[in-house]
Amino acid sequence: MTRSNEMMQDDIGTEQVPVELMELKERIQGQPPMVRAELEPLIDEVMEHALFRNRVMMIARDALQRFRVDMAALRLDLEATRREAQSN
Repeated sequence: MTRSNEMMQDDIGTEQVPVELMELKERIQGQPPMVRAELEPLIDEVMEHALFRNRVMMIARDALQRFRVDMAALRLDLEATRREAQSN
């Protein structure tokens, strides 16, 4: 797994955010209070967007997988119908 593809679990424990965002958040937390107060809301928003994109991608992958399974079932049904029609 490449570094850009690495993911870490967030506080919820089930969803993942890129390692780079976690590292950035840690670096922001190490900044002086004034800088931290300005940057923390921004990184929190970016992390929320990353989680949202991850959720959307998971939903899209699941839907695509279901579609593939449905298509395979339809092909089998079509083949069976054709064989039945040819035998009659």
